[in-house]
Amino acid sequence: MNKIYSMLGIAKKGGNISIGFDATCFDIKHRKSILVIIAVDASEKTKENVQFLCEKHTVKCVEYGEKEILGKSLGRKVVSVMSVNDINIASYLQNNI
Repeated sequence: MNKIYSMLGIAKKGGNISIGFDATCFDIKHRKSILVIIAVDASEKTKENVQFLCEKHTVKCVEYGEKEILGKSLGRKVVSVMSVNDINIASYLQNNI
């Protein structure tokens, strides 16, 4: 497992990540989100909706990983969208993706 997935697991344990479309949209709208990660194989509609919200609220958005691998690193089956709410973790992820 690489450093990115390990950091995501640590961030989840620390409560610094919101997982799922609804939780991510809530964080973006309420200015809690610093970085949004979308799985490369997420649906086009999900990508469009999340990217639109990120542009509207000036939140950095990146595509990284596959749903199953992201889910495995976060203790779930699949994860297509997540919001990172800690500035230090977000900067680490941005520098290493």
